[in-house]
Amino acid sequence: MLQLPELRQELPASCPEEATRLTELAQLVATTAPLPDVRDLAPAVRHLFPESAYEVGCGGSHIWLHRADESQRLACILDHHQ
Repeated sequence: MLQLPELRQELPASCPEEATRLTELAQLVATTAPLPDVRDLAPAVRHLFPESAYEVGCGGSHIWLHRADESQRLACILDHHQ
């Protein structure tokens, strides 16, 4: 079954640049066709959020994103049906 990606932002943007990145991420997720696995979006998320300032990783069926200096998630992408 194909998965429809859904973005869940868990923290507000910390600056205008991060707000822009989050908007771009929301647009990417909204325009992505259903995928065999939402984790296939991880490379695109890593491209939007540079490794020096952010960490992007994958769980069993989702992608998580947090600021490099914080442990709380900034956002996650999961299957809309979860």
